[in-house]
Amino acid sequence: MRLLGQFAETVFLFALWISIPAALLYPAVLWMLNHTRYSEHFLINGYVIGIGILFLPTGFLVDFLYRKLFPKKRPSN
Repeated sequence: MRLLGQFAETVFLFALWISIPAALLYPAVLWMLNHTRYSEHFLINGYVIGIGILFLPTGFLVDFLYRKLFPKKRPSN
């Protein structure tokens, strides 16, 4: 049961690491789609590359905040 909880926590953190940059870049891509002449293919590739670039810094930030806000419970004697 403990292994299942750790697996669920890992999946949740990776989902956060991907969804935060995606949500931040989405309005910029929509604006560029409507106000510039860049092709959709170019913007989609740039969007995916931007998510890839921001994945690691977002991961460090989320991991740092998660450890500060939710410290692991130590067994009491």
